[in-house]
Amino acid sequence: MEKRKGNNTIKSKKVKSDWVKDAFLDWALASEKNDTDPLRLKDAPEWVFNACAECAKVILPSGLPPVEKWNAEFLGEFLGRFVALEKLLAGEVPLGPETQADLEKLKATAAAQPLPKNSKAIQKDVETRFKATHEAIPLVTAMAGNSSYGDMLDFQRGCMRGIEIKPEELATSRVFRRHTRTFWVLALYWPHWIKCKSVREVYRHLCNAVGERKIGTFKTFETHVAKKIGLKLRGRGRPKSVK
Repeated sequence: MEKRKGNNTIKSKKVKSDWVKDAFLDWALASEKNDTDPLRLKDAPEWVFNACAECAKVILPSGLPPVEKWNAEFLGEFLGRFVALEKLLAGEVPLGPETQADLEKLKATAAAQPLPKNSKAIQKDVETRFKATHEAIPLVTAMAGNSSYGDMLDFQRGCMRGIEIKPEELATSRVFRRHTRTFWVLALYWPHWIKCKSVREVYRHLCNAVGERKIGTFKTFETHVAKKIGLKLRGRGRPKSVK
């Protein structure tokens, strides 16, 4: 951000980033107080985080920018989108027919599966994260106002953009990119994939599970999925076993 003094503009990287990073840190600490780490991310290789980042584009279509580019507007959009997702899950946001049909399929699939042993803890995690978001918005608004008038406007602008989800934006083809589901499956079951001997073996398992039509050709998978997230297996393709 910029501070103005008289007719001169003084650029300050410190003003631009410090309070924004502090706000993100405060939100993260408040939202992860009882994080159950259901994906075992603490033990995961880097490509799993990259796959999760690709999935996160469902929440933030513009993607997660590098830390040095975090600003008041991005912070507002990030928090606002969490509020919008909460409203969506509560049925307050209208869904297009395509997305509604997909949502019903997901609900039916989930209902047919046995509950995980830590399901109550996971639910508590979600509730804690939404609570932290609601508490963060007024606090961050004050932080933005104390920083600069421009920051306050940028934060409010980003927050409104994040909260406002138009029905036409919820078409499945817009929300889920070509390989979003593949990235999610790779991240969700990463302990299984790292036991494979090669990327091609991972590809074969995925095709057997969900069909080649959804995964694409091996060349497509290798180029647009594996290389994009840096999916690599140790040594000759045989990774170190998961403990």
